[in-house]
Amino acid sequence: MAENYPLVEQREYGRAGRRAGFLGRRVTRADDELPRLAAHHVRVFRVGVEYVEDQGQLRPDHPTVVEAASVTVVDRRVEVPVVVETRIPSAEAGDFTVRTTFYCTVTDPCTVVRDGITDVEALLLGHLRSVPGLVEDGSDRSIVDSLAVRDRIDARLTAYHEMRPTTLSGLRARHGIVEVFSPAELADALAQEDDERRQLEWKREREEREQEAALRRALLETELELRREELRNTSALQQERHRQEEERQRSRFERATDIEQQRHELGQQDVRETFTRGQLEKDFQLIGADPSAADFLAWRNGDITSDELAQRLDRRRQTDREAELERMSVDRDDERWKLERDDRREELTRAEDRADAADQRREDAHRWELDHEDGLRRRQEERADTERLQRDERVWANDVLTVKADLSRRAIDRGLFDSTIRDAGQFINGVGDVPYKQRADGREVVEGDTQGELEGASEPAETGERTGRDDDRDIDYDDNADLDFGGTDSEASLGH
Repeated sequence: MAENYPLVEQREYGRAGRRAGFLGRRVTRADDELPRLAAHHVRVFRVGVEYVEDQGQLRPDHPTVVEAASVTVVDRRVEVPVVVETRIPSAEAGDFTVRTTFYCTVTDPCTVVRDGITDVEALLLGHLRSVPGLVEDGSDRSIVDSLAVRDRIDARLTAYHEMRPTTLSGLRARHGIVEVFSPAELADALAQEDDERRQLEWKREREEREQEAALRRALLETELELRREELRNTSALQQERHRQEEERQRSRFERATDIEQQRHELGQQDVRETFTRGQLEKDFQLIGADPSAADFLAWRNGDITSDELAQRLDRRRQTDREAELERMSVDRDDERWKLERDDRREELTRAEDRADAADQRREDAHRWELDHEDGLRRRQEERADTERLQRDERVWANDVLTVKADLSRRAIDRGLFDSTIRDAGQFINGVGDVPYKQRADGREVVEGDTQGELEGASEPAETGERTGRDDDRDIDYDDNADLDFGGTDSEASLGH
């Protein structure tokens, strides 16, 4: 673990000084008053009773920095290992040394700074000692059973931390590796750690000495190179001065000589050009724009040989033939392009006709689908209306049944059936759900429904049924177990 975790550095501020600005004097702090941050560090400024977190973006003249009373650098690395050691008694003379590694992560830097979390090991040690039963885990084991004690402590810490996670101010601690040492094993581990620490220190010191030696060598080589460069620059400067003076004298003489030579050459060139222009005018009047005549003139002047003249004449004739063939090819290409354009126009016309026909077929198919969907929708609506009408009739029939049952109960209560021969119990038991019968038009009609009987009076009655209304006919209702008061015996039905 780092020496300073989680608080890397703390500074206290006094009153900020005044320094000149671009437009006027302003209050700011010096750049060296802000601690430098690593990639995993953050600053926390205390302004009064508030704590402000900074990722390194606040400037020295920011109001928070100017008004801050202190600043703290917090380490926000993830899973920083923190090793905690404690001792527990064993069954023999001597104690077990329990070394537990916690992996800590800062979740709230402001809370860490506010609560002053400077010694994480002490907090974790207190939390470790507060685990119930931890001290007794090795009391029944000998000093050589460190592995069994380690497994027991590891299981206890895992279960305890799952039930009650470690809670620290602004920190999240996760239980990690558990090691249990006997006194001999602890001595060996400490000796090994001391050896490793001495090796690291020796290696670090050797690297520092090598770096210092390399730095001194680099400084000496740099100083020697600077001196050599100074000597070379001085010698080169003197040589450059002599060379420039010599070059200046030579340039002055050569310039005067060149002026005289140029005057002489320009006079001769003027004479030659005047004669050449006269000859060119005469040649142009004789030759004109005839390339063959120009070739013959060049051959006569000796500029070209007879073979070159023949080759030029052959090349010119061949060029004329190729130009004629190219004109003929262009004419043929124009005719072919016109034919292809007409064919393409006809093809596009036919494609448009086919597309129109396909659109018409799709439109007809879509119209047929819409008509078909309208027919299906109408049939569904008619079916829904029929089902709703049947449901209303069933509700009405149930209401009729309820009324009849109520009238029957009142008739029995008043003793209207006492002077009759009919069995009142059978009559009561006959009161049930009103049966339905299907009419010829598809509607369900309830027996005893006056409206249904009037509407179906003109229809032929089924076998065993009466079309007219008879007050003395037997009422044949469906059996209803809830209204069954007993057998058909009248006395049992009436409760005698």
